[in-house]
Amino acid sequence: MNAATGSRAGRARRAFAVIVLAAASAACLAQSAPSLPSYRARADDVSVSGISSGAYMAIQFGTAFSAQVTGVGATAGGPYYCAATDASKDFNLRRVIRRCMQGDPAYGKDPITNDWMQKLYTATQNFAAAGKIDKLDNLKRQKIWLFHGYNDGIVKQPVMDRLYEYYSHYVPPQQIFYKSGLNAGHAQISASCASQSGACNTCPTTGGNFINQCQDRPAALGTYDAVGAMLQHIYGALHPPAAPGGQIVAFRQDEFTRSNRGHDYPGLISMSDTGYAYVPAHCSTNAGCRVHIAFHGCMQSADALDDFFYRNAGYNEWADQNAIIVLYPQTTAKLPSVVTPLNPMGCWDWWGYNDLFDSEGRYATKAGLQVAAVKAMLDRLTQGGPAAPAAAPLPAFGTPAGFAAADANHTQIALRWQGVTGAAGYILQRSTQPGGPYATAISTTATQWVDRGLQAGQTYYYILQAKAADGTRSAPSAELSRATGPAPPPCDPYFSLAANRPVTRNNLPTSATCD
Repeated sequence: MNAATGSRAGRARRAFAVIVLAAASAACLAQSAPSLPSYRARADDVSVSGISSGAYMAIQFGTAFSAQVTGVGATAGGPYYCAATDASKDFNLRRVIRRCMQGDPAYGKDPITNDWMQKLYTATQNFAAAGKIDKLDNLKRQKIWLFHGYNDGIVKQPVMDRLYEYYSHYVPPQQIFYKSGLNAGHAQISASCASQSGACNTCPTTGGNFINQCQDRPAALGTYDAVGAMLQHIYGALHPPAAPGGQIVAFRQDEFTRSNRGHDYPGLISMSDTGYAYVPAHCSTNAGCRVHIAFHGCMQSADALDDFFYRNAGYNEWADQNAIIVLYPQTTAKLPSVVTPLNPMGCWDWWGYNDLFDSEGRYATKAGLQVAAVKAMLDRLTQGGPAAPAAAPLPAFGTPAGFAAADANHTQIALRWQGVTGAAGYILQRSTQPGGPYATAISTTATQWVDRGLQAGQTYYYILQAKAADGTRSAPSAELSRATGPAPPPCDPYFSLAANRPVTRNNLPTSATCD
């Protein structure tokens, strides 16, 4: 061995020793956080949501465990398994960014073609057939809520449109609501942090803490509550939000992480030592609460923002009033080493950075290292919890109560109501004039409906009836009206990942946004 070779070997040994010592130190620090308790929550009615890489992760988790997950919310994400093995097998992350994000001019843009969508459907079916994800029939019962702002230059609109198409392949379209008419940048949209106090960004902003406050459209509707809209689309009408009175619980994530090297140190799979959960006071002493898993985006972990995301993203106010435990699993940013993946922005693994040399796309399945870790956290929260509770008795057959327009986009209106005993279905009628005539009749057995294909800026009027098996109908409801929002303006935003700022299509700095 020559001197140069010996010197390199010595440096490598010293570098490895530093990594091992850092891992041991981090493991000791993790010991200071308590273990995650079991709150005996319900395991049968779990929901998930996320922003950006967190949206991709929510989609992966909801697809892998569709037998347990009843609803998914995704802000600025793309179709399940969009990256396939392009990065993990072919080492081509550039191709993944071009296809599954499309917003950085330095990388260019490749459309998600129909052929690629067929590959994603085939992969999904093959994963299910092999037992790597739950059976696809479970997806039919999921409620899907999607959000994309037209100032988002990181994950572009065509990517999100393909996500809508992907879900429409498996989920009845009337269960998918897609909000795409607000002037939001790439961000978690929160009604609980006030932009005027500097706590969160104005709606068109992309950057900073990536948490924005937006006005709904029409503006008379006020501040848009994305989390409230999402949770009520999934669960139905909930109690209104209030100031959180529960507790943020920090817990050891290293108890739930595992790597393909057999270690428990969470940094090996780019997860933090500590995770967090919001536990309403009711749930700390009573079994049977629901669980919602909220996945932050890149550069939004507690390592980057301290407590800002898990306190200000908009979940806790709704959770507190509706007996929902919110789990906030955490990533950590990692530069590559002999034992850690390349993840400098602390993103969730939606392209396979934990699966190098693995051609099977494990990251998107139940065996995915991060997916499995979060599932273990969920299992702890629900350990000893009750079986599915008996359904609450429905009101006697008659006009359904609680008929409301939950949300609207420029082409959709989301409607919901309460069921009644003896109803074989419900008849929803629509008109463009108050009082009718009601030219469109929709028959459904569900207690919600996303009315689609509507005109922008148009007011629609609805009445609802319950229908018995013998054809008997209840008296119609009072007429309900809701206007669709305006169509979004033409907008073509871009964002430089390297410079971490909005740019033009020619990769020049810009502060311009679409109104």
